[in-house]
Amino acid sequence: MTNRTKFIIGILVLLGIVFAIEFRTSPKFVWIPTFSHTDGQPFGCMLFDSVMHSSMPQGYSVTKKTVWQLQRDSTFKEPKSILVATEDPMGKEDVGELLALVQRGHTVLLAAKSLAVLCDTLHISSVFNSSAFNISKFAGKNIEKGALRWKGKRGNYRHHPLAVSAYAQLIPNTFEGNDSVVCDTLLAFSGYEAISQAIDGEGERPVALSFKRGRGELIIVSAPLLFTNYMTISGQGSLLQARLMDRLKAHPVIRMESYVSGTAMTETSLFYVMLKHPPLRWALYLSILALLLFCVFTARRRQRVIPVVRKPENRNLEFVCLIGSLYWQQHDNAGLLAKKLAYATEEIRRQNVRISAEDEQLLSEIREYAYGNYVIPDKTLKYYVNELNRILQSL
Repeated sequence: MTNRTKFIIGILVLLGIVFAIEFRTSPKFVWIPTFSHTDGQPFGCMLFDSVMHSSMPQGYSVTKKTVWQLQRDSTFKEPKSILVATEDPMGKEDVGELLALVQRGHTVLLAAKSLAVLCDTLHISSVFNSSAFNISKFAGKNIEKGALRWKGKRGNYRHHPLAVSAYAQLIPNTFEGNDSVVCDTLLAFSGYEAISQAIDGEGERPVALSFKRGRGELIIVSAPLLFTNYMTISGQGSLLQARLMDRLKAHPVIRMESYVSGTAMTETSLFYVMLKHPPLRWALYLSILALLLFCVFTARRRQRVIPVVRKPENRNLEFVCLIGSLYWQQHDNAGLLAKKLAYATEEIRRQNVRISAEDEQLLSEIREYAYGNYVIPDKTLKYYVNELNRILQSL
């Protein structure tokens, strides 16, 4: 197996491990209440709606229509059960429309964080219980929970007590009534500081109340997060949801999303937008495939062609000819003869040879001509150059 094959196999194995780890990594939860039908996060309603759709005998649906739009719908003539769960404050007009539905025989379950307008109408008060739910306060901490206890006396549930543990932050407010108000307490909460007293029925504060108004029933809940995915999968939270929804099962149930301002947190992936649309999704897949093919075909180190280095040419002769031509063109015969004499003398010195007395006399004569500032005719220059060539050849 070559090194290239080993490298490619290593890259493929590494990519497989990365994809496997990414696939098995738990999704990151977003703890933002949206109450959206398409939100699978803890405080969405996708799982809750799915369970209710299969368990409500008269049917269950989700709509974005307002009460004003439903009243003008041709299918809204028969009594219905309306479920509204929101953390946004309800306006006076919206509360008035819901109360009008109750008067005409509809059943309305209103779960909201702020019910100040409705509390004034029903002559009850809302008591602050806890701040908003913040997951950072629970991470890595052992926080004791409170208890949600079922108090309804209608049906067979009164013979089956139910207590569900819940964080106090899930119950932002509780109710406080007086003896003159006729209502049924369906659900009560006892904080962790009063659990021992709650066993005897003391220290509990109402969370869900039921009122008979006209021909219908109004149920108010101060903890809208009880109707989310979190409670559906949290211990016995689904049983608590079932008992509250049991008050609505006599008629078709309609959950309204028109009073919710949150948006669904359906996906937190980095490639959410690209994976959502098929053309962009296939473009992403092709890009990953092209990158993989590029890694495969360029994994082997490329061999560059080694250029042939030629031996440098000897340009000395051309240089000497060029210098000689310059001296000849300037008619500097003495300078040209001096250069020739210097070259001959250096050759004699380098080879360390002896020359005859006649040649020494000739060299002295040439030196006197070359450095004596004499005017040397061309014929004399040629004679001395030939003699110097003869001496160099005889070395």
